[in-house]
Amino acid sequence: MSLIIEDAVISELLNRREEISKDKKWGFDLPEKEFIKGMICLNPQSYGARIEKYIKNILGFDKVAAKENKGDLVDPIRDEYYEVKISLLTQNNPALNLVQIRLWQNNDFYLCVAYDLRDISNYKKYIFLLTHDEMEEECKRASAAHGTSASNNNNENVELRLSIVCDENDDTFNTWKEQYLVEDFKEIV
Repeated sequence: MSLIIEDAVISELLNRREEISKDKKWGFDLPEKEFIKGMICLNPQSYGARIEKYIKNILGFDKVAAKENKGDLVDPIRDEYYEVKISLLTQNNPALNLVQIRLWQNNDFYLCVAYDLRDISNYKKYIFLLTHDEMEEECKRASAAHGTSASNNNNENVELRLSIVCDENDDTFNTWKEQYLVEDFKEIV
């Protein structure tokens, strides 16, 4: 039998979602886990932009204008450019989904972060840092993020999609942990 969700529970969730959605700086003053718990109320496009800004603040980086084609963030001290990819891992989504990978962009690194909410009492995150060349190598098994193979044949710049299932029994995930995992954002700066 399906579980009935009480009206008061739905009302509370919708109210929190509205509050978080309207306040673009919601949670920036909270510990990371509490901030990320709030982001689950938003859709991936919205939470991706918010978490990117949160990470930008932690690292002390600057935002890159999209027209520069150099990724999302820049380290103003070292003049290094980062493309940021974020996923929230849940019971329904066990993968770090890297969508719209633009290998033609002139960025130095890919910062890929999976926040694991599958067991919130054991909250953790996986921070993967890849060079541009390493991401190019990983993308040999990627697929087009949009369109069909036929429609992309003549396209010079095709955005790619790559998913890493974050499971201890997954060989690709274990390889990524061995090769690209950093324990903390402080290791990046």
